Amino acid sequence: MKLSLTRRQSVGALAGALVLMLGRSATTPRAIAQSGTPSVGECPADVTPAPSPAATADATTAAMPEATPTAGNCVTIGLHDIYFDPNLVTIPANTPVTIVLPNKGVALHDFTVTDHKNPDVENLNIHVPVDPGKTLSVTLQAKPGTYYFYCTQPGHEAAGMFGYLIVKENAKIAAERATVTPPAGS
Repeated sequence: MKLSLTRRQSVGALAGALVLMLGRSATTPRAIAQSGTPSVGECPADVTPAPSPAATADATTAAMPEATPTAGNCVTIGLHDIYFDPNLVTIPANTPVTIVLPNKGVALHDFTVTDHKNPDVENLNIHVPVDPGKTLSVTLQAKPGTYYFYCTQPGHEAAGMFGYLIVKENAKIAAERATVTPPAGS
């Protein structure tokens, strides 16, 4: 018996197998199901902080106190297959800002800000893995500069899953989906 699949059937079968395999990933106990994406400045009351160190103004790696995000100091960066949306985010310097990270994809993704591609700014030492369908948040407080963020999952950064946090004195929180090239002078 010869089995012959069309290209569409083969791709569909592969996609289905991938969803099944990824659906078995362990659930992070601190994650929540995502119920909607807040806009800039609005934070959902049920977002749980990620259990990873966040940066402070003096570049220490101590975790900031866990707190529910509040309106006015929050931005959502969606983790998709394989991109961030938005991927260009402006936040105020030396001010705690909560970044809400809903994973809207079918694969594990993470939000990472380290010394990787950040030679002229402090190492924020942030790495927040988010299981598919879950939402975590991280609160950071950074000095002025342009910070590169990316997904460390194999192949994701190379495929375009990266962006920039632009931290400026007295800036208002703003976010956009753009062809990411760091602005001149940032």
